[in-house]
Order: sequence, then structure tokens, then C-alpha cells
Amino acid sequence: MPSVAFESQVVPQDAPVWPQSVVTVVGNPRAGSRTAAAAASVAELLASELGTPYRIDELIDLVTFAPAIFQGDRAGEEDHAALESAVDLVSSASVIVVATPVYKGSYTGLLKSFLDVLRPSALAGSVVVPVTVSAAPSHKLLADQHLRPVLAELGASVPVPGVILEERDLEDLQVVLSSWIRTNAAIVQATTIALQPVAEPTPAR
Repeated sequence: MPSVAFESQVVPQDAPVWPQSVVTVVGNPRAGSRTAAAAASVAELLASELGTPYRIDELIDLVTFAPAIFQGDRAGEEDHAALESAVDLVSSASVIVVATPVYKGSYTGLLKSFLDVLRPSALAGSVVVPVTVSAAPSHKLLADQHLRPVLAELGASVPVPGVILEERDLEDLQVVLSSWIRTNAAIVQATTIALQPVAEPTPAR
């Protein structure tokens, strides 16, 4: 993906070192979807602005192991291993981009079923950025509105507006995302740092 140049980085030179990259979860039931491509763009640009690595192997496309999400013990071992790995990655992440198409006025059942697999408070200490893609302008806010309460129930902090996209925005995505990143990256960074556990002082000997 082409990089976008910004005039200045949000991260000052004396900022804490971020331990993780930006994890991405895609709830589109179609493999190789435009939702996944948009989510990857958001994660990569956000990571660049925050001064933390972006790793494509930390993009979790839920459709690739959907049988484990929906079928439970009837799914194969490989799907179960992929699901367990995804749960561990998401549960330990500092920043998570969660993306879904708007499906029948809400987010997808695939994404909801994955979130149901997570333990209570699994997202405590994480900042989540919702990304939604809608075909109809009249529906574009619905998935974001329905998703936020579920994320909050899991303990996530959602301090910024979601990336609300219409399908036509995907044709000029970099322009749309540049404006969102400039407005919200500093808030994501500040919230993430504030949520990090404070190291206890070493006892004096």
C-alpha cells in the first residue's frame, strides 16, 4: 500500500516504547473483502502515525476460521488452533482495529460470534477503533452504534469516532483516512498510554 506522508509524528522522542503493533480484526464473511483492505489501510496508517510497527500477520480475517467460531467442537483442529491464536492476540493487544460491513443494519454475525468467544473483560486495557463499510448512506452509522456497546461490555476503550466508510469512499480511501488519522491519532495514543499498567517501583535494598 502506498505510504502517506505526514508533516509531523504524534509520538515525541521521549514517548514510551510501544510493545505491540496494531492488531486488526475483520468480520466480513467474504474472504479478501474490501472491508479487510480498508481495515488494513487504517491499521497501517495509524501504526505509522503512532510510531509503532504494522504487521500484516496481525490482521485476523475471521472468515478464514469461521467453522471454529460457529461449529465449536465439530470444527477441525487447524481451525481451532487459528481461533485460539486470534483470541490470545486480541486479548493481549493495546490497539485493535475492528472492521465490519454494515449487514442488515448492523455488524455481521461472524464478528458478533467471535466477540462472544472472548472472555469477560478480554479487551480491558485496549483501545479499539471501529471501521464500518456500508453500501447505503442511510445505514452507515448503524453498525458503529450497535458495535460500541458490545466493545464496552468487553472492557474496551473506544475514545474516538469510528472510521465510517461508504463503498464510494473506498475509491479514494487515502484521502478519507488522512483526515481521520490527523484528527484522532493523538487521542488514540494518549488513551493507550494512559491505559498501560504502571510499573511498580523496585524496593530499596
